[in-house]
Amino acid sequence: MSAMPLSTPSLELLETFWAVAETGSVSAAAKRLHRSQPAISERLQRLNDIVGEVLYLPHGRGVRLTAAGEAYLAPARRLQELKNEVSDRLYRRSHLQEGVLKIAATNTIANYFLPSHLVEFRRRYPDIEIILKGGISDWTQYALGDWDLLFIEEGSEDIPLPRYYQRHPWLQDEILTIFPQDHALANRETIGLADLLAFPMVWREDHSGVRARVLQEFTRQGLDVPIRIEVNGVEAMGNAVAAGLGIGFITSTALRYRPDWALCTRRLPAPQGIHWTLHLAVPEAPYRSHTLNAFLQQIGLEAHVSQGT
Repeated sequence: MSAMPLSTPSLELLETFWAVAETGSVSAAAKRLHRSQPAISERLQRLNDIVGEVLYLPHGRGVRLTAAGEAYLAPARRLQELKNEVSDRLYRRSHLQEGVLKIAATNTIANYFLPSHLVEFRRRYPDIEIILKGGISDWTQYALGDWDLLFIEEGSEDIPLPRYYQRHPWLQDEILTIFPQDHALANRETIGLADLLAFPMVWREDHSGVRARVLQEFTRQGLDVPIRIEVNGVEAMGNAVAAGLGIGFITSTALRYRPDWALCTRRLPAPQGIHWTLHLAVPEAPYRSHTLNAFLQQIGLEAHVSQGT
């Protein structure tokens, strides 16, 4: 009973064997692999030693395979095909001809801040698959490490990010106070946050960054705010206020998309208003894909997040 081989042939040796078998000569294989003929012969001898059988014999100016060589030909061909497939995959991914971009975002960001960026990215890289999960309010319900990018609103600082993710500021926006055009406050020149307490107010759902940021301002002024009317999402907020259900709060960017609401807006507290920051949570550089880096570059964040600032 023959002894088992002491080692397994490396991909390099099997690639050399396949090149010799396909071209029919050591010299032709040497040209294909950009190696010298002695180097190819040395590899073939090492392969013979490992398998314990002669795989080829001299034949004219070339070689012919032995029965043992024929037995190893099929697996060597499959390995070469796999190597070519891997090389092709590496090329396609590095040139953004395939890949996936997975983004999770809050309702406001997904609906009003991201679409234009995603449309442009798809135009540039039509072979990249885009997966967007919008409307997230409770981030604890999701496996955050499964997503390339997390777009988060100010006021949601307690999100349990994976340890290799970093949070960066992305955009700034303003939160406006809104009420119907026939509201009692519509004709008043001066309004403070305390004046709002005399009227019903409509609030976004719990975990909303807009709600958290507005409540911060009320708290800063020592005002206790009752929350009796809650709606889910920007559209519900605008519709509720337009219908006369109460005073509400909405971002200036979202409001620009809905001129049909015909609402009065005020910057409160005057004159500076309430400004808030939208954040992006992104994996550290070693954990990013080519696709992710391309998207970060498009939205102007590649250099910023690469510096870890």
